[in-house]
Order: sequence, then C-alpha cells, then structure tokens
Amino acid sequence: MTRLLLLLLLLSQTSFGQSKARKSFLIDTSVNLFAFVGEKVSLTAYDPDAAYNKPLSITIDTTTGDTIYERKSYIMDNAFEGKYSVLQPVFNDLKADTIVFKAFDHYGRPAFEGHSPVLLYLSKKEDGSYYFHQKYQFDVLKRGKDGSWVGENGKSQEELFNIKKETVFKGRGVFKP
Repeated sequence: MTRLLLLLLLLSQTSFGQSKARKSFLIDTSVNLFAFVGEKVSLTAYDPDAAYNKPLSITIDTTTGDTIYERKSYIMDNAFEGKYSVLQPVFNDLKADTIVFKAFDHYGRPAFEGHSPVLLYLSKKEDGSYYFHQKYQFDVLKRGKDGSWVGENGKSQEELFNIKKETVFKGRGVFKP
C-alpha cells in the first residue's frame, strides 16, 4: 500500500509539475512588443530594395505632360531575415516555438547574431504581415546558478526587460511615459 501511494505521488509530480522553461511572463496585448529568450536557427541577408525599380504607379502630369513614377522608399540599412527558437517568453506570447522576423542594421550584420542565447525584442508590423526586430535592442544571456537566464552583472531577464522598457521603449513611444 505504501509503495502504491509513493508511486502515485511520483506520477502526479511528473504529470503536474511545472516546467522551468515556461515560467510565467508579463502580458499586455495593448503594447506592440514581444520579448523572448531566443537561440539562433538562421540569419540570412536579403536585398530590401529588390523591387525598387518596379514603380508602384506611373501617371502623367496633366499640366506639364511629365511622367511621374511613384516608388517605394529606398532602404539604406542592411536587411536580414532571422529565424530563432523561442526558449522562453518574457513579455507577451509569440505563441510559437520558432519565430521568423526582419532585422535591419545600418552598420552591417546585427550584433545579436554573435551571441546565444539572447533576449530579443520584436514588434509586429501594423498590418500584421511580419515581425521586426527593435533596432539594436538585445541583451546577452547565460544560465545562472539556479538555471534561470541572467544577463550582465547577474540581472534577471525581467530586470533587463524593465530597463529597456523604462528607457529605450518609452523613448520610442512603444510604452507611454
């Protein structure tokens, strides 16, 4: 009888125990921001101006007779398509184990590429067509002694997120001051 109770106790612990990888996280769906601990799967460069020479419209000016070409704006940044494994959400839920997003960098390849794992910050385009990386924003992480993700000086992922929230993202208007 004691063995049966012990067996049931062990089974219930494994069945109902909480995974450390899926800790609770902050949710505010009114804010267009997603923060997560991620690990690189791929980061591929692409030409964001590939369609630049294809005009959106061609019209004739009725006064001068000139031809007017309306084009997309020219992007002067390097563009990349990133694919990252979502190890743990920190703010809002991407509802995916892997996420694809666009990243733009004026200096070359994104600095976050050289680190794994990282705390990445994404937003969704207004029309919902894709996610994009909040330019230059990331935090390098490592495993702490207790198995949680920590950044520089042992700061927790929540502390790192709150620092960005109160500084960069309020400055960019992502969060209201």
